[in-house]
Amino acid sequence: MKTIANYSVSMELLKRYERRAKKHFGQNFIIDPSIVKNIAAHSGEKGTVIEIGPGLGALTQQLAERYDQVIAYEIDPHMVEILQETLEDYSNIEVIHQDFLKADLSHFTEPVTVCANLPYYITTPILFKLMESVQMVAMTIMVQKEISDRLTALPNTRDYAALSIQMQYYFDIKTVMHVSKESFHPRPNVESSVIKFTPKHNTMPYDEKAFFSFVKKCFQFRRKTLTNNLKTLELDVNYADVLTSLGINPSIRADALSFDDYLRLYGALYA
Repeated sequence: MKTIANYSVSMELLKRYERRAKKHFGQNFIIDPSIVKNIAAHSGEKGTVIEIGPGLGALTQQLAERYDQVIAYEIDPHMVEILQETLEDYSNIEVIHQDFLKADLSHFTEPVTVCANLPYYITTPILFKLMESVQMVAMTIMVQKEISDRLTALPNTRDYAALSIQMQYYFDIKTVMHVSKESFHPRPNVESSVIKFTPKHNTMPYDEKAFFSFVKKCFQFRRKTLTNNLKTLELDVNYADVLTSLGINPSIRADALSFDDYLRLYGALYA
């Protein structure tokens, strides 16, 4: 059985089917077999795994060796055609020709693993759909390094943002490997990272959706002080006084506060 994550194998498939990577689908095919093997190994094993955007099936092939069932969502009909050949030896793979963002995931009633090389241009919508739709054992995904840096960022760093706070509330997030541009065809313009998410199952005394909407508003103008961002809430309070009462300097910016700081601030404003 040929390893799909191989330059000569991938090029032969694309040539024979007269296909090429489609930029509007964010397609970059992994051509380094060690990369897909390591991603699959980091993801775990056994049970059901969901993959988004299998492409030629490079990662799918490795997942099929580790999991009882692989459910792969592919939006490109031309890739679905190729996958029928590349994955024909595996009886535990189901390829679904569908835009994942439009897929009904309600039938996944048991916790699943997610493992994918995500299309970089829709990484965040996919993450939120997964969070809202399925229970996860873990999620291991390859993303643009810029996104990885933002997801794992800590307070007082350049990449720290509302997304950092929200995702770190729901998951323990670790960067498990970096992937060079040379590992893809065609070669992308950005470096990539593989990150693993493990659910935390946290709870808070407030409505989570409302709380994270508040945090996002605090970051809407990054160069302004937190006090100026808070003024957009249009509450009948003196925001500088509220921050001072919490021991927070009114002149700091949003990226200086931790999750616990935001929780205290939200409580002071809305509880």
